[in-house]
Amino acid sequence: MKPALCVAVFSMLFGVQLAHAACPNDAVFLVLGDQIRGYPLRANGATEPCQVLQGPLTTLRTAGATVIDRKNAFHVAQFLTNSTIDIFPRKAEGNEAPSRSFMLTTTNDLLSIAVDSHLNDFVLSVRPSEAGVYVVPKNSSGPLTSPVHITDPNIVQYVSIAIDSDDNLLIAGYDIRGATIIDTLGTSRRITSPPLLRSLTGPKTGLLPAGGLFARNTMTLAVDPDTDELFVFNATRDLTQSQVSVFAANARGDVRPVRTISGPATGLTASGLPGNTIAVSSDGRLLVAAPNLRILAFAPGARGNVAPSQVIEDSTLGPTTQGGIAARSRGGGQQNGNDDACGKDSAGNN
Repeated sequence: MKPALCVAVFSMLFGVQLAHAACPNDAVFLVLGDQIRGYPLRANGATEPCQVLQGPLTTLRTAGATVIDRKNAFHVAQFLTNSTIDIFPRKAEGNEAPSRSFMLTTTNDLLSIAVDSHLNDFVLSVRPSEAGVYVVPKNSSGPLTSPVHITDPNIVQYVSIAIDSDDNLLIAGYDIRGATIIDTLGTSRRITSPPLLRSLTGPKTGLLPAGGLFARNTMTLAVDPDTDELFVFNATRDLTQSQVSVFAANARGDVRPVRTISGPATGLTASGLPGNTIAVSSDGRLLVAAPNLRILAFAPGARGNVAPSQVIEDSTLGPTTQGGIAARSRGGGQQNGNDDACGKDSAGNN
């Protein structure tokens, strides 16, 4: 089938606008319920997606949280619809099935996901009776009835997770008093019952305490893959605007952020929807998912009431709600040859 005809057939059957080639190695992706859309990382202004994954074979319905592993595969968690985590290869496009999937049979409130350098998945459930982080060994598939379940005695309400460069697990949530707390657990030492390495909490942090839906569903963690600085998407204490607080690597105790991005010029907004609101590229740029298929990018070291250095705006039709975000900016080489619209390279290989 010729490439143009292939695009037309898929578009008619599934309402999918397919790109003509996979995204470049440096790219940013939005996860929007039933689809994933990718854009060149250095795009600015109106931009056509360079990669779209959508259709019944994908099984995507309420996808929100996503992460890209060191081999550039997508790990996508679905919220409420089911307990499935789908893994797609780097160049997945169109109506393509996952390369593998696994299911957490005891819970389906999957709010956040992270992957370590060994390709183990860490999946955060916020369902009260099963809350905590489930650790799933690499290459797992099918129903999982008894994965490792990590709980944090300091946290009574979980919100977001991340993995640092040492393969330690960061968990954000609220303690019994409603104070925000970000604990780092030593999963690099042992997965089962990892030790507490440090806690970040206290009024100097400027992080919003628990106090309603706005606070609970908008806090998101991201770790700079190069410096290990911790980025926290949150809200100001008066709940008037969103902010991103940046903490030094291995910050602990009641300490102030090294810088904060906040104010009307930033354009930061909170959606209240599940998913990773922020991501950080390997060169230190902060990427923020915004409503109406927009991505706000802030230059490395940005602080204060500063405008984004880039605003990527999808020039095609699509969902208007805010989705999760993931950046790919290190590792994995470009494949040789040009891809046609049916997912084959110039040699005809899938």
